[in-house]
Parts: sequence; C-alpha cells; structure tokens
Amino acid sequence: MGQVLRIAGSTASQPDAGDPTPEPTIAIDNPAGTGWLIPVAGACIPSEDDQMPNAPREYRAGVHEGVDFFTNFACVDIELGTPALASKAGRVIRVDHIYEPMTQSELEELLAKVVAQGFTDTASLERFRGRQVWIDHGDGFITRYGHLEGVPEDLLVGANVERGVVVGFIGDSGTPESVTNPGVEIHLHFELRIGPSFLGEGELPEVVQALYADVFFGE
Repeated sequence: MGQVLRIAGSTASQPDAGDPTPEPTIAIDNPAGTGWLIPVAGACIPSEDDQMPNAPREYRAGVHEGVDFFTNFACVDIELGTPALASKAGRVIRVDHIYEPMTQSELEELLAKVVAQGFTDTASLERFRGRQVWIDHGDGFITRYGHLEGVPEDLLVGANVERGVVVGFIGDSGTPESVTNPGVEIHLHFELRIGPSFLGEGELPEVVQALYADVFFGE
C-alpha cells in the first residue's frame, strides 16, 4: 500500500459541485511511455470491451469514458476498500471528502431524465461517477478515480502526490446498484482525460485496448 503526500499548511478545500471542471492548459495526444501505473495493485487491463472507453451505457443513454477494474476481469480481487493508486505524480484538484449517496427517488429521476433527453448531461454523469478524486498531471492530462467508498482524510486539494500513493478506497458509489443492490458493483472507474476528451474517444475497441496497453506498458 502507498502513502499520501500532503503539502504542509495547505488550506485548499473540495470545490463546490457547481464549480467548472478544471481544464489542463496544454493538450498532447499520446501519453505512452511517460510513466503511468495501473491504479490497482496487481491489476491488468480488462479484456472485456464493455469495461473500456466507448462501451454503450444504455441505462443512461450514454457511453463509458474510462476503464472499469472489477474482480474476475482485472487479474486481481477488488473488494470494498481496496486502495486506488495515483497513476502518476501530480496535483490533486478534486477530492470528495463530503459525499451524499444517491437515494432511490434521485436515481429514478436521473434515469428518467437522461433516457428522455437521449444523452447523459454533465451534471447527471457527475452523480453517476459517485465519490471522486481528480489529479492534474500536467501536459494536458487529468486522471479521475470514481465510485470510491472513501478517501484518505489528509488528502487535500492542492496536494502534490507521487505515483502509486493511495488516493481513494474502491466502492460502488454513484452506480445504480449502490441504491438497488449494494455491494454487487464494487469496482474502480478510472478515466485518463486529455483536455476535454478521454483517451480513446471514438476509437474502435482494438485501438482502445492498444492505446491503454501503450500507456501502462509502452516504452
């Protein structure tokens, strides 16, 4: 297990839910070979296309924007509270110390709204990601860690973290199952963002697999 590195004297706090999404300043196209770590110890890239970017998410009229690390699909058991690790050194720009679980009525309203409008709007997608941590790695890259059960108490916005330190604890927050059948969707949702997009957006499944293999194992 890793450790959390905190900037001494930091008074930064979690941004309000209505704050604009932090945007990187420089966008580059290919993160391969620049020192990325799979964010779950011992895990591999899932072989199922349904757990990779661009997979349809019909229940919310949208597509998947990240990689899901589940037990039985990611080469390692992933249980409630399994540590989520920083994929690369960077600066914390969001950490959800305060999180309000979804209620049954909220879930029903969200699902009805996104299906009726035919897409998942930004605010609804935020709720479906659950408790999150975001890290800005510079050069246009941001990682997001979603569906967390909890986060380290001393992890603060503005902190610099090293590659491999613990930035959260895996759960099922934000998933419909967290309301209807808690405990059956325990997994880490991991996004690698490049500017306003996610790595592999719009690409064929085999291309997406190759992109992420290059990220984590490329020279």
